[in-house]
Amino acid sequence: MSAKHMLLTAIDSPVTWSVIGFVVGLGLGANLASMWIMLAALICYLLLLRSHSVANPLTETGLFATGPSFLICWVFGFVVHGWAF
Repeated sequence: MSAKHMLLTAIDSPVTWSVIGFVVGLGLGANLASMWIMLAALICYLLLLRSHSVANPLTETGLFATGPSFLICWVFGFVVHGWAF
């Protein structure tokens, strides 16, 4: 498996987006910088969906789940941030 294929698989994975969302929420909490990062990530998510153009039944569910999983984990991260700090 090539490095490019591994990178694209990681980008398409909801787990990767969830971890990034949680880290951003945990590290920054619910502040303006965190909101700008969330906006940029959601725009990247839309570009990711657009780059895949034709739906593939084998990968469509995981690909579509990346945006909501990012948001949910971001919220969970800033809740944990509020508890911890």
